[in-house]
Amino acid sequence: MVLAGEVADLRVIALLDDYAGFETSLYGQHGIALLVELYSGGETRRILLDTGQEAAPILHNMEILGIDPAAIDCIFLSHCHYDHTGGLAGILRAIGREIPVVAHPELFRENYIRKPFLRHIGVSRENSPEAIRAAGGHLLLTGEAFAPMPGVFSTGEVPRRVAFEDQAIGTYNLEGGRLTLDNLRDDMSLVVNVSGRGLVILTGCGHAGIINIINQARKIAGIRRVAGVIGGFHLIEAGEERIRKTAAALAREVEGLVVAGHCTGPAACSELARVLGDRFQLLHAGKTVVFS
Repeated sequence: MVLAGEVADLRVIALLDDYAGFETSLYGQHGIALLVELYSGGETRRILLDTGQEAAPILHNMEILGIDPAAIDCIFLSHCHYDHTGGLAGILRAIGREIPVVAHPELFRENYIRKPFLRHIGVSRENSPEAIRAAGGHLLLTGEAFAPMPGVFSTGEVPRRVAFEDQAIGTYNLEGGRLTLDNLRDDMSLVVNVSGRGLVILTGCGHAGIINIINQARKIAGIRRVAGVIGGFHLIEAGEERIRKTAAALAREVEGLVVAGHCTGPAACSELARVLGDRFQLLHAGKTVVFS
């Protein structure tokens, strides 16, 4: 399936990241929230990709940046983990009207880690389906590629075909009273087709593997040109070989900027900076990237 459409201009603003930036009054927190502003035909539409651990630091940063929560038209959740979904209900209440919330059907599964101790890391009770609806969220759950607006689409479930991209991160699902290894099928990304530039790929954690995600985006769009990649790549626990191969592949496959943060990790960011030079930028709260 090829999803058509394009936008004239794209602006991505990091409302939250692990790193607050330098000499700033913005808050940082382990998590991510990207405001995706789409300009086309004299209109502006805004999608919020992920909602951090909680709403408060995001709303604080939005106030500092002069962004009204009511301007958000849609929320897209990249996967179930608490540092991407925790602020959902609070942000919906701040928006103050019903908007769509796009996510995978397995978003609400019981998800855990076992090290250093058993801990729930999935969607919290404060963000249950009932709480989301009560706060104004209209849930649209799909594992297929989906276009919430013209020129932007989700990857849907991403096939895992790149040999060096090992996605196992030691998370488990509680199923029938047993913990079973989680394959993170719900990991999805957003893709924007910018007129004259190509695809811009926006990730939450990129658990599916950033090169797998690029391949899926190209397949869905029928477009090979990748203008940029922004988000978390979950290389923080990756070995040297995977980091090296990922950096080399990104240098080949992405024409423009690679902006990485959140769970990418210092070793991977260092290698990306070495390989990509000034095409690499570090994500932080308040970081703004424009494609036009």
